[in-house]
Amino acid sequence: MSRAALLVLADGRFPAGGHAHSGGAEAAVTAGRVHDVASLREFCRGRLHT
Repeated sequence: MSRAALLVLADGRFPAGGHAHSGGAEAAVTAGRVHDVASLREFCRGRLHT
């Protein structure tokens, strides 16, 4: 089995095929938690650690 196939099976958040998950970025923008480059950077860092 290829490494990519293993990643798809091991982690549902792995962007495979025609679907990718934003990790809640749209909701964070709507809620005002992401409003500029710095807050987007912190949001992305936080998502990487989950």
